[in-house]
Amino acid sequence: MVQALRQAGELAAALDALYAQFYLAERMGQALSLQQELNSALNEAAEAHLTSQAACLHEALGRIAYQKGEYFEATEQWSRALDLSNLAQARGEPQAEAAAEAQQRTSQQAEQLRVGVAARIGLGQIHYALGAWDRGRRFHRDAAELLGQLDDPYLAAKLALNMGVGHFENAQLADAEAQFRLGLEQAQRGPHPEFIGEAYWQLARTALARRQVEAAAEPCQLALAWARRLGHQWLEGMACQTWTEIALARGDRDEALRSARQALALTRQIQSRSGESQAHLQLARLLQAQGDAQAALDHLWQHQALREEIERLSLPERLLRLAHYDLTRKPPEELLLELSNRHWRIESEADVVFAASEMRSAALQIMQLDTVHFWWASESAGVLRLHDEPAEDGTTRLLLRAPAQAAYLQLLAGRSEALALHDLRLHPCEAELALLPGLAPAVSRIEIPLFVQNRLVALLWLEQKSSRNWSRQDMLQASHLGRLFERLLVGHDLACAQHAQWLMEQEKADALGRLVAGVAHEVNTPIGVAVTAASSVAENAQKLAAALRSERVSRVELTELSTRLISGSDLVERNLQRAASLIGNFKKVTVDQASEEVSDFVLLDYLRSIASVLGPALRKAMVSVQLDVDAAIELRMAAGLLTQVVSNLIMNSINHAFPEGRGGLILISARLEGRYVLLDVADDGCGASADVRARMFEPFFTTKRGKGGSGLGLYIVASLMERLGGDVELPASERGLCVRLRLPRGRPS
Repeated sequence: MVQALRQAGELAAALDALYAQFYLAERMGQALSLQQELNSALNEAAEAHLTSQAACLHEALGRIAYQKGEYFEATEQWSRALDLSNLAQARGEPQAEAAAEAQQRTSQQAEQLRVGVAARIGLGQIHYALGAWDRGRRFHRDAAELLGQLDDPYLAAKLALNMGVGHFENAQLADAEAQFRLGLEQAQRGPHPEFIGEAYWQLARTALARRQVEAAAEPCQLALAWARRLGHQWLEGMACQTWTEIALARGDRDEALRSARQALALTRQIQSRSGESQAHLQLARLLQAQGDAQAALDHLWQHQALREEIERLSLPERLLRLAHYDLTRKPPEELLLELSNRHWRIESEADVVFAASEMRSAALQIMQLDTVHFWWASESAGVLRLHDEPAEDGTTRLLLRAPAQAAYLQLLAGRSEALALHDLRLHPCEAELALLPGLAPAVSRIEIPLFVQNRLVALLWLEQKSSRNWSRQDMLQASHLGRLFERLLVGHDLACAQHAQWLMEQEKADALGRLVAGVAHEVNTPIGVAVTAASSVAENAQKLAAALRSERVSRVELTELSTRLISGSDLVERNLQRAASLIGNFKKVTVDQASEEVSDFVLLDYLRSIASVLGPALRKAMVSVQLDVDAAIELRMAAGLLTQVVSNLIMNSINHAFPEGRGGLILISARLEGRYVLLDVADDGCGASADVRARMFEPFFTTKRGKGGSGLGLYIVASLMERLGGDVELPASERGLCVRLRLPRGRPS
């Protein structure tokens, strides 16, 4: 079946079938025969980027390695299975999918959960074998917690039996028996015959440990019967060893010798080093008791040789521990502490890049890495740029951005911990990352998303050119490095915020200066007209006085002079009223703008005041403002903040919407929506592209860099709207640009 699926081009289904075949073979004690095929299949899965299937294959190879007593290899295989199963479960689901696809996805997630449980059970077994009982029990408790999400009698039986072993080896026989009986119950519920047989064997061992020889005999014979019926060689070998002890306790040395030799033959056949070692030790004791010293010594030597081989196979892990005592180099913990105590002055992007370069060099030494890459959204949110080395003018750094790496960025944004990959061919976003040109090839990598204020702003890649099984210590060190890089980015964010605050105050002062200049120019006209009219009134008054002093004065002359006086005084009054209105609006707007005092006001009247004050700038740009606001709409808020918001939006339209002084219209409209007022400031200008709209509210972003644009106008709008308890958005507009303000109708002082 496996080969037929391969020939049909259904590799994923073929690998699933192979894992199921291993599952059945293991029940029969014949899993070892599939080891070579499983290794080949694992390479196929990696080449085809089949993460879920690779996790299952690693779990299967871990079981075989454990059976052979290769504990270090088993640990590596199960650790990789755990990493890949977590990775497969972490993949984001599409927004919409067919029912069949959703069911398939759920089935795959359940399978990965099973792999995670099985791998944890196996890692617990290894710690038991090495005498680390507490750590082994922790793995098994984690497995039990995950198993609560599944209804799986097979794994429930396996876990109960393994937890029973932990109690048994610590002489907690009552607890052990309870777990073994639970395992038997779950196995019978399946039914899972291999675990039924194993449960009987474990119960026999427990009774024998209590010196209840006859109580041990029946379950041991049941275990042997199940093992022979299933062809389960491992179980038969273990049960034979227990039967050997029972026979010895009964005084039947011939039966004990026969059973011990049968156990040796079975454990040799399945290459179980630990089982074979125990069988040699039993035979050595039996033959010594019979007086056959030479044969006993031979078995004892073989027992010792197997124990040494098991120790040798775990040597890499022991050498790694010894590296901490190498006095020729500082241990990683000391180097990491030194790096944690270093501080950099962060005031600019260049400071971050320099400090990151220093930290990358330290990370290479601390974790013995080949490469460290630092990606940072230094210029645009959501676009991570490679900052390994300072780029020369004119060069382009590599970028991670949507849509090319959209799924990858979404995966990172949803993670709170590092992503560990021992084989990059199994990366869930391998196809997207393959689009990045020029990166040195790597085999293994830890990817650490870096956040500032809950936003993904940077990314750290810790790479190895050869395959590396990332240990718990590696992950802890990587996590610590990530926090140190985040400290740099928080420092830069704080420096930018302080600089932006200073620029905002400067921008506010500059805007007020421009407003004063505009109003002064605007007030000059009515004041000038009033002065001229007043001079005319004075001149006509003098003429009237002279006429009245003369001996003769005509009615016509008096009428003409009075008409001139009335007209002149009216002109003076109207222009002074206009000047007073301008100055009053200016005073109202500027005083409110400098204050955050909460007050009640009519929205339409307030908008008229703002438009009046900005009149000089509007007329100069040949832009008119039209208000479509119900006079009944009233607001209670800090009017000064709203003044800054509306003024900035109008000035933004004047500066950006109408190029080459072609003029246009700004329409300000308002409507009620529940507890909010929606205030739209829309122009009929040139509009903005999708890229510009996406970045419009970022600090320091401007399309007029070097032409007087500070890039703070709309950033200030967004900041002030947040302080007002509202928000700002850019609704679709047929022409020009529309900015929508959502304002709360009432805000308590």
